[in-house]
Amino acid sequence: MKNRTREEGSAAATAIVMLPLLLVVCAAVIQLGALRVFAAKIATAADLATLAAVADQDESRLIGTGTLRLAPDAARVARDYFALALEPIEPQLAVPATAAASQADIAAFPDAPATDPLTGARYDRPTVRLSARVDVRTPAFALLLLPGVVTIDVRSTSAAR
Repeated sequence: MKNRTREEGSAAATAIVMLPLLLVVCAAVIQLGALRVFAAKIATAADLATLAAVADQDESRLIGTGTLRLAPDAARVARDYFALALEPIEPQLAVPATAAASQADIAAFPDAPATDPLTGARYDRPTVRLSARVDVRTPAFALLLLPGVVTIDVRSTSAAR
């Protein structure tokens, strides 16, 4: 009977010691999963922004010559759409969506062929490229004494067709 009581006490002590470790691991896994979701949402926002900007064509040139050329405000359109698409996750961002969008490096290449000075890519069609670093809050990491903000890098390119 004495051995059984010792074994039960040992199991209880082990459970008490391991429970905080288990909670830390669970919190870290949940936060990593949330980061993957935010990265996907930010990438989707960038894709939508470049697609919207590329769809904004110079109508007078298209009508007159039948060739595609980006509208003069394509970069602004991409920035506006990026901010708009980031708004649903703004509470999780370290800065407002408009600030994150204003910090993005957006380049419009209205005429083709063109070479992107950032990536060195050659574009054979009118193209918009968006490159951004978006800071996301990570409260579970902060509780674990890890960085409370993680930067997600995203790059999106869309070409007119």
